[in-house]
Amino acid sequence: MSEKLRAENERLAARVADLEAQLAAKPPIDRISLYRMAQNAPWGVMAINPEGVIDYANPAFQRWLTQPAPAWGLRRQDAVAPQFLAVMQAPFDAALQGVPHESDVSLRDVSGELREMHMHIMPRGTTATGITGAIVSLYDVTETQALDRSVRENEARLGHINAVVPSVIYIYDTEIGCPIWFGGRVVQVLGYTADEIAERPEELRGRLVHPDDLPKVMARIEQLAQRPDGEVGELEFRILRRDGAFRWVLDRAVVFERTPDGRVLKTLSAAIDIDDRRRAEERRTTLINELNHRVKNTLAAVQSIARQTLRHGRPPELTVELFTDRLVALSAAHDVLTRENWEGAGLHEIVDGALKPFEAHGEGRIAVAGPEVRLGSRAALALAMALHELATNAVKYGALSGEAGKVALTWRAHQAAGAARLELEWRESGGPRVAPPTSSGFGSRLLTQGLAADLAGAAELNFAPDGLVCRITAPLEATPLLELA
Repeated sequence: MSEKLRAENERLAARVADLEAQLAAKPPIDRISLYRMAQNAPWGVMAINPEGVIDYANPAFQRWLTQPAPAWGLRRQDAVAPQFLAVMQAPFDAALQGVPHESDVSLRDVSGELREMHMHIMPRGTTATGITGAIVSLYDVTETQALDRSVRENEARLGHINAVVPSVIYIYDTEIGCPIWFGGRVVQVLGYTADEIAERPEELRGRLVHPDDLPKVMARIEQLAQRPDGEVGELEFRILRRDGAFRWVLDRAVVFERTPDGRVLKTLSAAIDIDDRRRAEERRTTLINELNHRVKNTLAAVQSIARQTLRHGRPPELTVELFTDRLVALSAAHDVLTRENWEGAGLHEIVDGALKPFEAHGEGRIAVAGPEVRLGSRAALALAMALHELATNAVKYGALSGEAGKVALTWRAHQAAGAARLELEWRESGGPRVAPPTSSGFGSRLLTQGLAADLAGAAELNFAPDGLVCRITAPLEATPLLELA
């Protein structure tokens, strides 16, 4: 065992000699250079011996000393700011035992100003000489931490803004032709994550922007190059999302970086999701066009009603009553469609609205039966007017003019030759004997001509002796929504 120890000691001694030789070969750092470095350091440095006497303190440490510089040779309790003295006591004692210390502390200097400090207390000395005290270093991080807090607050504020504003912020690199940095609601606006776009720029470059909008998006780089730095350029275009749907965005961009000759290298943009607004504008335009068309159609209908009602030699009172009734019928049909946003109406609702004014005359003698069928707005208006004319005729001349007559209104929807068809029948019975009219009035023309045209079907009037029968047939898919102007 003693031979092994002797051999190990010899090996260690050789290693120490080798290290000392290497150290001796290096140029020494003179004490004057070290002193100058410490004197000009922006952080505070203080050396204290085991007895608590200050061996050295540089100028940056002066704000933590109650005595004017130099404070060398003074006891620490007589020269160090009281608050700092209390904080350093335990770490100093540990350093004398060879235990280094590092921490962040908030301290008031000798002027009473609160500062954020990063404190190091390290043992001083070597293994050869033993610990000869401690080196105290103080780094003032007040401004750094204030800046860090400001950055964090701004990041949090930006995060809140991004949470409520449907936008994505990005830097576009014209050299590679795609964005290189993203912030904000990337997935919500673009439909892809920032990582996906960064990993597949070439693949997604031609897919992020709708093909029809790509030329104007590429042309805007030249337009931005002509603008002064800081001037915002706006462009609305469509983003093609992963699911194949597109959304409108308002892209506000400024030049972020140029070459010396003025060529744009990078732009900074904020793309705001305006899809709801654009679609609302398109809807509003559609509604205005639709309204214009409906007003024209309604005025044409009123003109036709007036012409047909007024041209016969009726007494003024009867003419006014008939004209008013027909306008009321037209208004009732409009009420039904308005409740349905002019996107069509159910046949039961159309029937109820058209026949309601005649309930007193019918007294339960109008039987209605048929499934629910959805009609377009144009067909709904035409059918409501037709039913009003049929009921008016029944009250004045037909089954409802007496006490015993009845009306059966029935319809069915079925498939014929691969298409859905509507078959509706108005059948009167029990009223006065019917004779075919000698001339065709407004009601007849409305039924046989106007109704057939609006429904793209056929309307047949049969003046049978025991009661009028009106049959209407039309393909359901040929009852379209009102066409836009």
